[in-house]
This record gives sequence, structure tokens and C-alpha cells, in this order.
Amino acid sequence: MGLGLVLAVLLPFLCNNGFFEQRALINPSDILWLMPIYYSFCVPAYIALFSLDRLLAAVRKDEVFSSRNVRYLRIITWCCFGAAIILLVSTLASIVFAVLAILAAFFGIVLRVVKNLFAAAVALKDENDFTI
Repeated sequence: MGLGLVLAVLLPFLCNNGFFEQRALINPSDILWLMPIYYSFCVPAYIALFSLDRLLAAVRKDEVFSSRNVRYLRIITWCCFGAAIILLVSTLASIVFAVLAILAAFFGIVLRVVKNLFAAAVALKDENDFTI
């Protein structure tokens, strides 16, 4: 999270000084496309990272099958789908973003399946808790 925040702050400075042109062989005109893509991608990425941190904190406390964890997984899946949409729109800048959009959508679908499994486990756990 910290590295992404540092990059978000330093990105205009790095773009103006030719950092990407020398190291990544990026045309100066493409850099103008990359900055808004990165900043718009940061929104779902940080929401997903925060939710993942909360999910892992709950797992460390042995609260694995809870409705709160299902909510965190739901948030992470929607962030994956949001990132996929941002990357799909970004294919205007580079075709590489299409591959990343497909990967983000696939990851979101896999996480949605895991979320549904967790929701079913929470329902079974709640039913088991009420049974004597």
C-alpha cells in the first residue's frame, strides 16, 4: 500500500523527468495516457487492499466464517470488476491493458465463487450454532 502511495505522489515528477522514457521505452505521448489510468486504477486497488487487510486481520483472530468476511470478499470482487472495466477502457492506450482486464475479470469471478462458498459456510455455521 505504501509503495503504491509513493508512486502516486512521485508519478508526475517521474514523468516530467523522463524516468519512464529511459527505462521502459515509453513514448512521451503515451505517458499522458498512463497517468489517468494509474490514478483511476488506484481507487479500486486501495479499496481492495484495505478490505483484504481487514479480512486477513479477522482470519488471524480465528473469525474465518463470519458475515463480515463475506462482505469483505464481496467488496474485493467488485473492486476486481471495477479494475477490469478501467483496464478495458484503457485498451485505447495499449493492447496490454486488454490482457490485464481479462485477468482482473477472471480473478473477480474466482473470488465471487469463493465468496459464495464462504456465504454458504456462514449459513451452515449459523444454523449449527442454533442447533443444540
